[in-house]
Amino acid sequence: MNINFYFIYISVGLAMIYIFFNPMKLEKFDKGEIAQLELANFTIYDLDEKGLKSVFNGSKGYRYSNRYEVFDINYTDNSKEYIANITSDFGVYKDYVVNMYGNLVYKRADGLTYKSDDGNYNQKTGVLRTEGKYISYRNSDKITGKNLMYDSKHGHATSKNVFAIYQLKNSEKL
Repeated sequence: MNINFYFIYISVGLAMIYIFFNPMKLEKFDKGEIAQLELANFTIYDLDEKGLKSVFNGSKGYRYSNRYEVFDINYTDNSKEYIANITSDFGVYKDYVVNMYGNLVYKRADGLTYKSDDGNYNQKTGVLRTEGKYISYRNSDKITGKNLMYDSKHGHATSKNVFAIYQLKNSEKL
């Protein structure tokens, strides 16, 4: 074999590698925050010296360094005069505040119910807030409005654009 053919053969081979070689494309991962813990069908109990304060559960959740992100939230607060239960499709629990998104339902043991698309609940103050439209029920009474702020400790509620259907009890004349 002639030495010239050898160098031609090597040159053609290297040229083919240079022309037809495609480097492997690597996936780029989002450098965002990674959950410390992934939870499935979990329940978190909050206890103190007086007993059970709250129960927080969901179908799937992620624990980060400063918050929980939970799907299908079911939060029960037993620390106030009335037991309150809050459910929602998704929520973020951080610093005793639960921000909820999608089908928010707040029910209290005395029959008071609030329904909204989203809102937040502060566990320490007992305040429920909704930014958008809401509907409230108690027995046969119905209230609709916007921007609800309900203080469960004091029983006060403030709202805008309120429309109420309220059933008055019949009173007998003396």
